[in-house]
Amino acid sequence: MPADASIYKRGNRPNWYISYFDPVSRKRVHRVTPFRVDDPAGHRKAFDMAVEKSVAAKHQRQFVKKEAWENWAEDFLRAHYLHPKTLQRMLNGWKPVHRYLAEKGISIPAALTYQHVCDYVPWRIGQGRRSLRPIHRNTALFDVKTLGVVMREAVRRGYAQGNPCHRTGLKRASPKQKPEITKDELAKIRSELAKREAHLPVTQRWMTVCFEVAIHQGCRLTETAVPMEAVDLDANTIRFSAKGRGDEGRKVFTTQLHPGLKPLIKELQAAGAQHLCQLPKMASKDWWLFFREVGLGHLCFHCTRVTVITQLARAGVPIQQAMRFVGHASAMVHQIYQRLQAPDLSAAVAALGGLSA
Repeated sequence: MPADASIYKRGNRPNWYISYFDPVSRKRVHRVTPFRVDDPAGHRKAFDMAVEKSVAAKHQRQFVKKEAWENWAEDFLRAHYLHPKTLQRMLNGWKPVHRYLAEKGISIPAALTYQHVCDYVPWRIGQGRRSLRPIHRNTALFDVKTLGVVMREAVRRGYAQGNPCHRTGLKRASPKQKPEITKDELAKIRSELAKREAHLPVTQRWMTVCFEVAIHQGCRLTETAVPMEAVDLDANTIRFSAKGRGDEGRKVFTTQLHPGLKPLIKELQAAGAQHLCQLPKMASKDWWLFFREVGLGHLCFHCTRVTVITQLARAGVPIQQAMRFVGHASAMVHQIYQRLQAPDLSAAVAALGGLSA
């Protein structure tokens, strides 16, 4: 008999028991057999059953080693996502999931259940960050989405019968609405940036340049690092490389250059800058800290895009032109950014003046 299997009696009970190692649960399993102790052939039948279970478990262990998360999941993500930032985002989502799976003893996809997926959300929210910032529900749900991608591949490879992450019904928390930057806030931001960077050479004032490009053009943070050859002062144009799938799929669009940026761009050109600004690795976090340090913690960098789109709407710029200016392809997404208030609707009220008695 294999060393990891055995047969035995259990007190005065009438049937033989067997014991063997289960590679899925990684625990020793004890099972009652249908073979009676008082049956002359019972011992042999129980013995054969124990050997069969042990041999099957041995073959299963070889398969389990192949399908264990650490032997394929991360390699799959690296092969599947080509764009570096997308890949890093997915790997960041996978790391806490893998830690959770190890903690719960879920070593292979076949052992994952719907309850495990649901239990992950409160587990993740309860984890601490080194920065002491809270982990929100939507972060946990993105991790579940990452696990769902991995499980979908597991099903394709035959490692699991189904994907318990599919249509879980777990709802995202409504994100906070990003506000428009007021005139007073805009003045304070520029004043604080001047205190920090006015003494530096223009090529090193990355926050100042980054902010001015965004507040004039309505572009995203990552789009502010525009190569100097993408700026044409004579034609008054600027070319942005926007969000997209992979390097080949990144959307490149040219829009009109705001004249308010020209003096800054000329100063950068005179200083020999190759880009309008060079973003550090943690630029988004730097801006998050900046807004809190200057007492504007309700703002974030993306509020610059909200501000530009709202002012275009307030000025009555046709939506097609506004979308073209900021590089929006979806009218629905574009409208989400607008923060028009009741006082902005005077033209609408005036247009309905003839309806009064």
